[in-house]
Amino acid sequence: MSLIVDPVHGSGGTYIPRRGPKSFAEAGYCGRSFNQGMLRFHDSETGPNFRKLCFEAFPELASLDKKADVLAFDWNGKQYLTAKLSGHKDLQVLVADLGSGTVEELASVAAFAAVLKLPEMDDYFGASLYDQWRERTGNANSALGFTDCVSYHLPLNLGGEDNIDNLRMVDLDVAWTLGAQIRRQTAHLAPGERIDIRYD
Repeated sequence: MSLIVDPVHGSGGTYIPRRGPKSFAEAGYCGRSFNQGMLRFHDSETGPNFRKLCFEAFPELASLDKKADVLAFDWNGKQYLTAKLSGHKDLQVLVADLGSGTVEELASVAAFAAVLKLPEMDDYFGASLYDQWRERTGNANSALGFTDCVSYHLPLNLGGEDNIDNLRMVDLDVAWTLGAQIRRQTAHLAPGERIDIRYD
């Protein structure tokens, strides 16, 4: 299904990412939640905070310091950033995913906007897993709070499994603050390298 506005919303004002685009703000998306929390757009309170956290978690974004900024986030806590990338004429959307420890190029901003109007839009944001988790927890018809997310208890890049048993609802800020620390401390490890986690 395409975007359906939720009653849940943020408490901040308009937020326009650095270098644009202005179209989402002009359409009234800032601080709005859609499809029961599946996708939410940053406002003037969440935007600056998560821009900072994204750059802390993924130092490789440093080269895009004034060319990238957060736009939106999904139910799983993934951050969608707009960026001016070399080799591209149009602004692009990147996905910063703490669960997998990756930043990937998704599509142009225009293509991203077009996806939001498609009946199959839910498929692009992993709605099936989100719905499974909501049914399992008895929240099948409820929306996430504006600053909540359903993140992986054990990140996928640290051996966690991509299933509902590994999902927990947490505050988005907490997920990204802790996730940024873990990402920075493990980014240098080779795939499959064993780590010991100790709780004091």
